[in-house]
Amino acid sequence: MSSRRPNRSPKTVSYGEDRYPPRPPAGTPEVVDPRWLLKALGITIASAAVLAYLAVCLLVYQGGWQLMLHPSTKMEPPVSLPVEVVHFDAGETGTPRLTGWWIPADSPAPPTTTLLYLHGGDGSLANSAQRLELLRHANVNVFAVEYRGYGLSAGPHPAEARMFEDAQAALDYLTGTRHIPAATIVPYGEGLGAVFATDLANSHPDLPAFILDTPDPNAFNRATGAVKARLLPMRLLVRERFDLQTVLDRAKTPKLLLADGPFSSETDRTRENRTAFRSAPEPRMTVTFAGPDSSQAYLDTLHRFLDEYVPQR
Repeated sequence: MSSRRPNRSPKTVSYGEDRYPPRPPAGTPEVVDPRWLLKALGITIASAAVLAYLAVCLLVYQGGWQLMLHPSTKMEPPVSLPVEVVHFDAGETGTPRLTGWWIPADSPAPPTTTLLYLHGGDGSLANSAQRLELLRHANVNVFAVEYRGYGLSAGPHPAEARMFEDAQAALDYLTGTRHIPAATIVPYGEGLGAVFATDLANSHPDLPAFILDTPDPNAFNRATGAVKARLLPMRLLVRERFDLQTVLDRAKTPKLLLADGPFSSETDRTRENRTAFRSAPEPRMTVTFAGPDSSQAYLDTLHRFLDEYVPQR
């Protein structure tokens, strides 16, 4: 008995051609979905904006010191001042990178007090010539120092930390090189230099007193609150603080606080200073001058303060 196999028609194998759209005829241009183009363009613009914003933040972080510090390389002492130009070291480099003016007192009586003059953030010592000329008549020696980046002092651009190091180097020069007793040295801080004068007094209790002349207690707030900078996190980007209030609130050394200088008149800065001075610990003497030219009142105030707090005058 023979078995017959059923006839089977050959199978047609499908490779899925029907799963894909038909190919366009040759020569037909491809069309790109415009939504993809808009999305790519948006991502590109957003990325460029973020990178530009970060670049601006980096520039502010690197150059934010210029919002408060405006150094000048002008360093010619006026002819009227008998200045001995001094070059000394900042730190332990052995290289005299700092420059200062030694100005002897204009008095027949030998002075027993030396003022360590720390100028503000603008210009150079040349901008303080009028005040230094007046200090000569207070029967004190004056040693005025230029921070690195100012005047003839060599070094990088100024910064708050370096400026404090320079103020410390100036004090070391007076005590170590000129052998002046610390008990007769009075730091005198003008403008932003008030922060360093206060810092020195806090760090060296052997200093008998210190003087602040027209400081700027709100320099950081002014710099970071500029209208053009509202879109940037300025308080995070600006590294310089010059926080006078914090160091002044713990300064127990006797202090003379001049809300305005001998050649200035009533300003918003004067009112800010009076407010900042109220929380300073005793002993303190706070003075606001009555007129724009108060030279004699200024000298009388210095004499009264130094006579009370600096020994052997």
